[in-house]
Amino acid sequence: MNLIISALLAIYILFLILELKDLRLGQSKYKWALSRLPLAGIALAAVWMLHAQPLPSITKLMQLKKILFLTPKIHLDEQVKTTTSGNSATKEPGIFWYIHHYSRLYEVDPLLVRAVIEVESNFNPKAVSQDGAKGLMQINPITAKHLGLNDALDVGENIEGGVRYLRYLLESYGWNLHMALASYNAGPANIRRYNGIPPFQETRRYVSRVIKIYERLQRTNEVFNDTSRFSALLRPSLNPELKTNRAIQRQTTPQ
Repeated sequence: MNLIISALLAIYILFLILELKDLRLGQSKYKWALSRLPLAGIALAAVWMLHAQPLPSITKLMQLKKILFLTPKIHLDEQVKTTTSGNSATKEPGIFWYIHHYSRLYEVDPLLVRAVIEVESNFNPKAVSQDGAKGLMQINPITAKHLGLNDALDVGENIEGGVRYLRYLLESYGWNLHMALASYNAGPANIRRYNGIPPFQETRRYVSRVIKIYERLQRTNEVFNDTSRFSALLRPSLNPELKTNRAIQRQTTPQ
């Protein structure tokens, strides 16, 4: 379908060029049609854009980015990893710092972002797909352009753009996680075309994998945030001096 629309658009452009050339020479036989050519061109271009993988409004995506300037930023001195190079030590944010930083800015669950990254690139910042999608969150060149990214392989830019795009999709589908993930994988055009999650095996498998990993991370996070159930088991080992004193007391106490 895209090939047919592209061919029609190319024929239209060629016809328009020839007609304008003939018009300058006063030889055009179709002057009556020239007034209708712009409307036909606009219609063809609109159809082509709808079937090519339409992307979210640039204005909306860039408006989300303005949150960065309205929200107090975390100083890079906080929660950073230290890397050593020779005799000098430099500080740079790590992947998980960026995940939590931009998730907080755009109000997206960082565990969901981690799940998406795990499925998309398995945390490989240099990953590039056959379709040209790049980086941790596998952002394709067209989406990167609409997001205003300069380098999709840059860890910080990639995560910022990916989280911002994910937030936009969640809002667009009423915070329906399945729909947002399907759109992230298959594109908004296919969501509109099938009026829901498209019947692509790859997309359905993608949504299922991300949600399973997301739920696993949620369970793990819940367990490690609630240690009360383990307190009775951990308490003796956390105080070895008390345990030793009790053992000595038992040995010295007369029977």
